[in-house]
Amino acid sequence: MTAPHIHGRYRTVSASSLLDTLGTSLTRIKSEDAATDADLGRVLGKSEDRAAAYRAGNGDMGVVSFLFGCREWDGRFANDALALVGMRLAPIEAPADIGPNALRALGALIAKKAEALEDGTIDDDELDAMWPEIEAVAAHIDRLRIRRANASRPLQITRL
Repeated sequence: MTAPHIHGRYRTVSASSLLDTLGTSLTRIKSEDAATDADLGRVLGKSEDRAAAYRAGNGDMGVVSFLFGCREWDGRFANDALALVGMRLAPIEAPADIGPNALRALGALIAKKAEALEDGTIDDDELDAMWPEIEAVAAHIDRLRIRRANASRPLQITRL
């Protein structure tokens, strides 16, 4: 009998690929936010040199630094790397907008997907073109998940 595969549904991902992806995310954040490596380091709780090393994919950051980055930059920082293992980051305190804006976002995604599927496939350029709509719909779905999770948890009071 063979041992079960750790990565089941997902392909095996190398540590260097994860580090490179996080580095690319940090580089993009640095550019978008007009930040310095010192700024990144402050958020991550590390020195300017360590932040530069992380951006280059040269170093495995600890879980505390990773979580500090997630707290500050949420999906901009973590989602590309998490996607490599079939996950994504969604903030818990997402607003409760589940009404007309959610339907507009879904309608826009459906329209773009229908247009892309006219030839029976969705190529990379078409996927890139509909990415803002995919992210908007995903955010609304996350809000519904959060609402359901919060509603299904009974309040527990612990007495000491």
